[in-house]
Amino acid sequence: MINRSATALLSPVELTALCRIADGRTTDLKPDHLQLLFAMGLAARDKNGGATLTIDGQQRLRASHAEQITK
Repeated sequence: MINRSATALLSPVELTALCRIADGRTTDLKPDHLQLLFAMGLAARDKNGGATLTIDGQQRLRASHAEQITK
């Protein structure tokens, strides 16, 4: 099992994975990226077996976008 803090810094690939989940494009994500985001509590399985962002995942994604805007 993957063990990683929910507050750990996210790599660009992980941020892209969060964006794809938010956009509903999970079919092109690698399973290990999904498992990592699940383990971090940033994503969860939805009722259809897909993936959805948790509240923490949504907040991390918004914070990431805000950070990019201010750079």
